[in-house]
Amino acid sequence: MSNPLVLHHEKMGAQLEQSRIPLSYTSPVEEYWAVRNHSGLADISHLSLLRITGKDRLAFLNGLLTNEVLKLNEGTGVRSALLNTKARVLADLYLYAREDDLLIDTGDVPGASVKEILDRFIITEDVQVQDITSVFVHLTLQGPQAADNAKELFGLTLADMKPLQHKMIGPTMIVVRDRTGQSGYDIIIPNDEAEAVWQGFLLKGVTPVGQDALEILRLEAGYPRYGVDVDENTIILEAGYKDAISFTKGCYLGQEVVARATHIGRVNKNLVQFQTESDYVPVPKSRFQATGKEAGYVTSAAFSPGLKAVVGLGYAQRDFAKEGTKLVVESANGPLPTVITKLV
Repeated sequence: MSNPLVLHHEKMGAQLEQSRIPLSYTSPVEEYWAVRNHSGLADISHLSLLRITGKDRLAFLNGLLTNEVLKLNEGTGVRSALLNTKARVLADLYLYAREDDLLIDTGDVPGASVKEILDRFIITEDVQVQDITSVFVHLTLQGPQAADNAKELFGLTLADMKPLQHKMIGPTMIVVRDRTGQSGYDIIIPNDEAEAVWQGFLLKGVTPVGQDALEILRLEAGYPRYGVDVDENTIILEAGYKDAISFTKGCYLGQEVVARATHIGRVNKNLVQFQTESDYVPVPKSRFQATGKEAGYVTSAAFSPGLKAVVGLGYAQRDFAKEGTKLVVESANGPLPTVITKLV
């Protein structure tokens, strides 16, 4: 089934990308400030969702994924990753334990791809994997007023909930999920109820927000995006993922490589956040230079109206991957003075 909100986006004059997800409604800058100062609502239904059922679901996933899954209780969640045997990242996942199943947000990785991998490992376990992306609308509500907006619409107090905790209102799930470095919630709604929720938020003054503004906010927060900053060639420890790995739970795909690299205490490169005072945005694969030496490369960047600077993510070679390190980014506009602001 197609996304029932697409017609609403079109009527609002949204610029839509190929997957029919809005890039912007008015301007990315206006939408950016709405999220920073108040709240914004974005349709992120292009991200995939899997439903895992069966009595062995927690033990099965615990043996494959990087984080502790067995201890998940109903209403809680965890970030994890699916690796290959060489500890390269195949998917960046968020898992939510519910009463009778477990929901996985596979993000930018197609649910069908993750399902295919999981199905391959099911032998005798009582586990079923279903791609439910097409029957739900996935919204995200971000900004300092997000908790108040959600309380007004749903009648729920969410402000005291911890990250990745969630509540159900019938078949609708509300998850504490920061995507912009501030208060935020994901709302996963059956298709036939999505229009009422979308319109309900807009009637309460919440600003609709597109992917262009979300991208700036993501980069300011220093959150990597799979397929952009991380892919199947990335060793998980290169990309940070500290909140996605259990170093005590035992075996999972790629665990030996992770343990070895952890014991050594380093990897050859690290994902970093950087800023440059130029308003010229370097393209992906632009090279970092330091005292004439190649020091890494850019993966994503955007101009931030709040910082009045370009902010981005990229990989810095180990010797340069330190907060405060000054680099130069090569660009078509000449060398851009750059500073590493943090390790991701």
